[in-house]
Amino acid sequence: MISLCHFLLLSSAIITCQGISSTYDNRKGTCKAPALENGQHVPKKVFFQVGEWLQYHCDEGYMTAQRNIVENVQCLSSGWSAVPNCSEITCSFQPKMGLDILPVVYSNGSVAKFSCKEGFILNGSEISQCYYYGWDPPLPTCQDSGERVRCAPPPQPNNIHAIKLKSDYFSGDREIIKCKPGFQLYGAQFVVCKNGHWTSPPQCVRSHDCDDPSSISFGTLDSTTIKPKYPSGSVVMYKCNNGFEITGLQEIACINGNWSLPPACIAHSNSCRLSIDKIEQNNLVLSKSASMDKAYSDGDKILTRCKTNFYRASPSSAVECLNGEMSYPKCTQEKPCRLTQERLDENFLELHSDNDYKVFFEDGEIIHFICKAGYTTTDTTGLCIKEDIFYPVCYQI
Repeated sequence: MISLCHFLLLSSAIITCQGISSTYDNRKGTCKAPALENGQHVPKKVFFQVGEWLQYHCDEGYMTAQRNIVENVQCLSSGWSAVPNCSEITCSFQPKMGLDILPVVYSNGSVAKFSCKEGFILNGSEISQCYYYGWDPPLPTCQDSGERVRCAPPPQPNNIHAIKLKSDYFSGDREIIKCKPGFQLYGAQFVVCKNGHWTSPPQCVRSHDCDDPSSISFGTLDSTTIKPKYPSGSVVMYKCNNGFEITGLQEIACINGNWSLPPACIAHSNSCRLSIDKIEQNNLVLSKSASMDKAYSDGDKILTRCKTNFYRASPSSAVECLNGEMSYPKCTQEKPCRLTQERLDENFLELHSDNDYKVFFEDGEIIHFICKAGYTTTDTTGLCIKEDIFYPVCYQI
């Protein structure tokens, strides 16, 4: 930052020193696009007029100062409203009463396993993973048996209607988040107290209308999504002409006066190509190396991860090209049931060959088992019910 100080005496008022970003061109009245490391910005231009918005996306493994992947900054008369920056994703861990000692800082994707000291009981998941938005699931606590888990007062993000606070909050309590007029809600509409921590709150971002969306070659806008006005948050869809297939996101969104990048229409081919519809249907996020334009060969794999607040419901984490068709892993909003060897051993069971190597099952999914050698039962069918598996029991012959 370059610090410029202006001192003007108006009656008895004093105007104090004002910081100006080094990417601000005072003589031209414009903001210069930042030299952003580990990220990229749109629109792709060098200078922005006062009042214009810039959206920047951090590369995989990096996050903004607010622990987001995407942020919007505005060109003001004093420079950018915030200096765009993408830093490496890390998660910190502060030692808590009863928890065994662990490292303090973890890198992106790292998994920590928690356990309690003698005399304490683990409340929450024993495993948590580091993401750009923090730990998921939330970090557990260690408490005496039977004690209710209490949460601090809920978070109140900027630009929301104030929450009328209760005197106490416990696990399962929730509060609805509502934005003030002129602001758009991004994220879940409520926060929930879980194991002593609140779920991540949404953001309320100021709304700005967009111009008419651009046209694309060999394709058109879906007439059902065309509107006379496009306030922030509006979505339009594209479709391709006969003989062409869409590559990129079929939908584009108006974000603070700017449209996200439109898709393209390319001629059909016999090779494997990624489908944005399948990616969305399965709630997936592609790795940085993936390309919607690339023709993939048989056996090629593309790594994925689940969208925020979704959980993997298939053993593989990769999209794979098999015999000219793409096979997609699946993520669901409900936590899947997780098979454990301990529960199998307790009930003298083995997993049927139909489900070999499968660990996660969706709510309501039937699971086929077989009894271990020397054991039998009348019914070897199991069932996934709301994160828990109903196991049949085998008895010794």
